[in-house]
Amino acid sequence: MPLSDPLLFERLLLIVGASFGACLLVVLTQHWHGKHSLDHDLSGAQKLHAKPVPRIGGLGLIIGLLMAGIGGYLTHGNSYPTTLTLLVCALPVFLAGFVEDLTKRVSVRTRLLSSFVSAALALWLLGAQMPDADTPGLDTLLEHIPLLSILLTIFVVGGITHSVNIIDGLNGLAGGAVCIMLAGLGTLAWLHGDAVVTKLCLWGIAGLVGFMLLNYPFGKIFLGDGGAYLAGFWLAECAILLVARNPEISSWTALLCCLYPVLETCYSMFRRHIIHKVPSGLPDMGHMHQLLYKWLKNKVPRRALPHWLSHGLTSVKIWAIVGACQLVAIATPGHAALHFSTIVLITALYVSVHRRLWAADETRMPTMGAAQPH
Repeated sequence: MPLSDPLLFERLLLIVGASFGACLLVVLTQHWHGKHSLDHDLSGAQKLHAKPVPRIGGLGLIIGLLMAGIGGYLTHGNSYPTTLTLLVCALPVFLAGFVEDLTKRVSVRTRLLSSFVSAALALWLLGAQMPDADTPGLDTLLEHIPLLSILLTIFVVGGITHSVNIIDGLNGLAGGAVCIMLAGLGTLAWLHGDAVVTKLCLWGIAGLVGFMLLNYPFGKIFLGDGGAYLAGFWLAECAILLVARNPEISSWTALLCCLYPVLETCYSMFRRHIIHKVPSGLPDMGHMHQLLYKWLKNKVPRRALPHWLSHGLTSVKIWAIVGACQLVAIATPGHAALHFSTIVLITALYVSVHRRLWAADETRMPTMGAAQPH
C-alpha cells in the first residue's frame, strides 16, 4: 500500500541532514563542551573504546525527529500530530538520560521512573496501550482488570526503552539494531495500511541514520543515555501503537521484532542475579556483544584488526540476528504461534552461544563497583 506522500523522500533527507548536522556540530565543537560531554571513563567494566568521545549524540536524533514533526506540519502531512505528541511524551526519559550524560549524577531509579512517566504520557495522549498479550489467562486478567493492562503497557515500554541502553556498547550497534527493528515494524505497518506508524518508524530510522554517519564504524560520537533512551522509547511506542491500531497483529509478532535488546536485558539480569548471585545492576563484560568483540579480538592478530573494525564487524554479527527476526515476522504475517516458537528458538540459541563464549573468556567475571546503566 503506498504512503501517498509525494514529499516523503524530501522529508527523510531533511531528517537525516538535521540529525547529521547536529551531530557534526557536537563533534567539531567538543573542545568547548568536552569537559561535560566527553565520555572520559575508559577503564569502566564495560568500556570498549580507546579515547574520550562525545556521548550526546541523542541531540541529533531528537532534532531529526523534531524536523519530522515540523516538516509534516508545514506540508500538511497526516502523521505530524502523532509525531510531535510522541516527541513531547519522550521528553522526560530523554532529558533524564541527557542530564546523566552531562553530569553523571542521575540515578538509575530516576531514569527508570522517567521512562514510566513517558510511557504513561503516550498512553494518555495517544492511546498507546497494549490491547492484549495473546496469552491465555493473562488476556482474561487484562480484560477484567483494565488497570493491569495500563501497568503492563508502562512496564513493557520502560523495559524496551532501557534495553536499548543495555546494548549500546559498540560503534553502531544500538543505532543500527534499532533501525533494523523499526524497519521490521514499519514494514508490518505498511502491509496493514497504517501510514502513521509506518512514517513514525521511517522518521526514527532517518534520525538514527544521520547519527550513524558519524558513529559507525569510527565512533566519532556516541548516543549516550539520552539518545539510547530516546531510540528505545521510540521503538517501544512504535511497537505498542502498531498492535493497538492493528489488533490483527499479535503481540508476539511485535516482540519478535524487538527481541534482541529485550533478550539481552532479561538474560543479563538472570545470569547476574540467579547464576552468579551478584546484583543485577553490577557492570561486567558479559553481554553478548562484548563477548563476541573479545572473541574476535582473540582470533585475529591485533595489528590485522584495527579497533574500529572490531567494533564494526561485531555490530554486523548482531545486526544479522536482529534482521533475521524481522524477516520471519514479515514473511509470515498472522502466524503468532510461529513467531512465539521463533522467539523460543532464538532464546535457546542465544543462551547456548553465550554460555560457550562465556566459558572461553577469562575477563568475563563481574567487576565490583558502582552499578552502571548497561
